[in-house]
Amino acid sequence: MAAPLTQTLVVQEDTETVDGGLVIPVRLVKPDGTPFGGGTGTVTVAWADITGKPATFPASAASIADATRIGTALLTAANAASARTAIGAGTPYTLPAAGTAIGGVKKGAAVAAVTVADPAAAAAAPTKAEYDALLALAKANKVAINGLIASLKAAGTIA
Repeated sequence: MAAPLTQTLVVQEDTETVDGGLVIPVRLVKPDGTPFGGGTGTVTVAWADITGKPATFPASAASIADATRIGTALLTAANAASARTAIGAGTPYTLPAAGTAIGGVKKGAAVAAVTVADPAAAAAAPTKAEYDALLALAKANKVAINGLIASLKAAGTIA
């Protein structure tokens, strides 16, 4: 388990600000979150007594000493386009509409739907008419599948 962060707090005797600083209430608690004993109420810390704080609050991106030029530009970007420019991403790619051109979704030629009627369920011993209806549907499906494959090959979608 990582050690908890420690902040030094100076307890003031009154609630007046020191040197025109801010009055910041602090509630002291134990690591388990229960109140720290030895006092009740809110502790007030003068803004001037807090060490290590930035000169301005909140800190500006320009005041982050170890930020790179790109990091500063990203933090100060006004919008998404400026952020993309800061990281060198440029303009986002937009997929072209479906068509026959390379680079977008390729669109194959239309293939007609199968129009052969579904055959009725056959009895235990199918008749020649029931068999012929099933055969006609299978042939129509074969034609449609071959048409789809040819269309996709012609569009370059498959080899």
